[in-house]
Amino acid sequence: MKLKKLFFAVLLMTAIVTTLNAQQYNTALGVRLGYDSGVTLKHFFAPASAGEFILAASPHYFQLTGLYEYQQPVPGAPGLDWYLGLGAHIGGIHKERDRYNSAFLLGADLIGGIEYIFPQAPFNISLDWKPSFNFTNSYNDYWYSGFALSLRYTFK
Repeated sequence: MKLKKLFFAVLLMTAIVTTLNAQQYNTALGVRLGYDSGVTLKHFFAPASAGEFILAASPHYFQLTGLYEYQQPVPGAPGLDWYLGLGAHIGGIHKERDRYNSAFLLGADLIGGIEYIFPQAPFNISLDWKPSFNFTNSYNDYWYSGFALSLRYTFK
């Protein structure tokens, strides 16, 4: 029991200390390449808390995703952060919609990844996995195709 309390105390202190320098920019706008390819906008509303919006479109579907992300620096790796988050999406299927219960998409999303903020340039790059779960139809391909690379221009 003492080991659990010690572990929790160290974890809490680490979170408090690293929260102070988690944010290195306010807003970033760019492209997302991979699953849910499209435009991404990320904005910090607290030092370790960000909101990200992804507008994805393809010949098969379109989707707007909103995510809350908790972001922290990787200890000993300047400019490298990890993040976890959750959110929701809304959209529609254009192709083969008769194969699914509905052409309307509504669901939940998870996200986890790493982000590198370039120290001398106003850019960042991130690699993440974002599985999504649809509630309105059977279109779910989340386990194998949720990886993407994002390239963003950062605004201080």
